[in-house]
Amino acid sequence: MTRRRGILFCMRYADDEGFVWRTVVKVRDRVAGLLTDYDCHVAFPQLTGNSAHAIANMRPVELDAYTLAPADKAKLRAFVDQHDIAAIVYMSALPTMLDMAFLHSLGVKTINTEQDSFDHRIRDSFVRRAAKFVVRRGLKRQLHDLHIANSHSQRDWLQDYALIPPARLTVAANGVDCDHFTPAERRETRDRLEVICAGQARSEKRVDMILRVAARIFAQPEFDHVRFTYVGAGPMLEEWQRLARELGIADRVHFAGHQSDLLPFYREADLMVHAAERESFGLVLAEAMACGLPVVASAAAGPSEIVADGETGRLIALDDEDGFVEAVEAYLRDPALIARHGAAARARAVDRFSMERQVRDMAAAIAGALRT
Repeated sequence: MTRRRGILFCMRYADDEGFVWRTVVKVRDRVAGLLTDYDCHVAFPQLTGNSAHAIANMRPVELDAYTLAPADKAKLRAFVDQHDIAAIVYMSALPTMLDMAFLHSLGVKTINTEQDSFDHRIRDSFVRRAAKFVVRRGLKRQLHDLHIANSHSQRDWLQDYALIPPARLTVAANGVDCDHFTPAERRETRDRLEVICAGQARSEKRVDMILRVAARIFAQPEFDHVRFTYVGAGPMLEEWQRLARELGIADRVHFAGHQSDLLPFYREADLMVHAAERESFGLVLAEAMACGLPVVASAAAGPSEIVADGETGRLIALDDEDGFVEAVEAYLRDPALIARHGAAARARAVDRFSMERQVRDMAAAIAGALRT
């Protein structure tokens, strides 16, 4: 009997990390369920005994496939040999982050699902661009066998700026579980309106801008019934909490911290806001839309693909704080607009950003790479 080869999916965080990583693992698990010719494994840097994930089609293993430490590379080599691994599927690991010579020595295909955000405004010098062209287009180095972009704008960035050859690029746009993320039953009247913002507390997410927007809205008596909630954690959290106190709005902004599942927060909300200046996709936006929330977002690359401006929300120029305030105010003044755009948001999420579609696209891309 011929031994089945294996596929190793690699995560960057311990298995007790929830939040959007629950969706990332769920997608990989469902992809593994379609790759029935292979034995699939999922590597976490740490198995904590308190996993945030329900995994049915992959075998969890404690293994750090991102580190360059000799002991970890030796462990990875032993695992590849023991399980006859045909491909390693990374997440957010450009070749410059990895020891590609070592990975090639393992005799495996490497595939990267691109999750990172990029600044589409940056440009290289002529010399740097020429060097990239020689290395990646000429010598075919610093490349995975396949790069799976999570949006069309990200694919364009990888092709035009990172100079990844088109033949090694494909798109499997991010998706969300539209059976899990569903709208709440709305009451006829609500004593309070909730505006939600969610994401990792990193500077590019610009929650400081959201707080300034909130302060301007709270200054108007007609919005006494409005409250903002931020869900997320990270290095900028304390600074943003301090800013809320300085703006005098700490009593009306709820910092919910890290949460494994955002569904209860979406269902309590009426409107989603997102001011990130760099965003390759924006998974929380698709989740919120699946829950029937209109979205006001800065027009970064990913959100510009997700939000249909004027139909499911508003897209605002990156540095237009006044325009952002006006868009949020328009929704807060018009419950019928919230309901209409919220229903359209749900329909768009189901039609374009379902996890089922993403899973099919990703499984087909991985299977195709293994056939070549």
